[in-house]
Amino acid sequence: MAKLPCLLCNSVSWEREFEIQDIFDEQYLFGYCSSCQVFSLNPFPSTRQLKQAYDESYYGVGEKKFNPLVERVIDWFRAKNAANFSKGIPDNACVLDIGCGNGSFLNALSKKGNFELHGIEPKGKSGDRAEEYRQIELHRGYLEAGTYQPNKFDAIVLTHVFEHLPKPFETLQIIRKIARQNALLQIEIPNINSWQYKIFKSKWLHLDPPRHLNMFPPKVLIAHLEKEGWKLVDESYFSPQFSPFGVQQSILNMVCKKREVLYEHLKNNTDYISSYSGFPILLQKLFHWLSFPLFVATDLLASIVKKGGTVKLKFRKL
Repeated sequence: MAKLPCLLCNSVSWEREFEIQDIFDEQYLFGYCSSCQVFSLNPFPSTRQLKQAYDESYYGVGEKKFNPLVERVIDWFRAKNAANFSKGIPDNACVLDIGCGNGSFLNALSKKGNFELHGIEPKGKSGDRAEEYRQIELHRGYLEAGTYQPNKFDAIVLTHVFEHLPKPFETLQIIRKIARQNALLQIEIPNINSWQYKIFKSKWLHLDPPRHLNMFPPKVLIAHLEKEGWKLVDESYFSPQFSPFGVQQSILNMVCKKREVLYEHLKNNTDYISSYSGFPILLQKLFHWLSFPLFVATDLLASIVKKGGTVKLKFRKL
């Protein structure tokens, strides 16, 4: 297949880093544009490969994506994130969560103020779960020109969604049109400049092939958004919700024949982990829970020099 031009600068000077394999044993090439340093799969996965990657197992096979204990922990983090996010928006704000998943972030946000809540989620179990929250106006599909009227939203959120987008800058153009003046835009992405990526390379959990199509270095994304009329107001490289597990699963990826075994176990994907007996899974779970405080601490240290595993960027529309 022919190589794609860079998503940002349209250059064809793409440099291969390595070949990477997904959980379906499909192979992809991962690398970066030598002109602007944007990372990506190149070529992009086929329609068949993406359909396979977003099959039902991706959304979890039970009533929730993860097992009950993990879901409670994740909901606690989302509630904390919602409380922090609510401090930056006015009461009665109109909020859009792009890729809202099961809607739990917006549900937590609904308890922090009198907000008008909108979510976007494509067909699948996550969107089905989000439909249970009546306070969310849910759009099933993708953000396109005309999905919402101009100048509608006071705040827009993309939490580990931007890296999934095949045309991220078209999405940003639409976001700018539907955002009001001084609107808050929050984007959280894996940090390709992190120590995690430098250490684990193709085994890094947050590469998540083939779903993660692009990886923008924070400085590159910030520069582009500032050029397009956004002002950076905050950046955080510390994420106890995402980064510690990124290290843990990446370490396990180094020693296991399959990648993401523990992650798929937590989603109850029994078909994928059928070759692993109960004892190896138990050892991985013990490693996960016992080492969690250690990797929270290491992520805190990494965040000081902007090398944490994920980055959260907040902008205001000028």
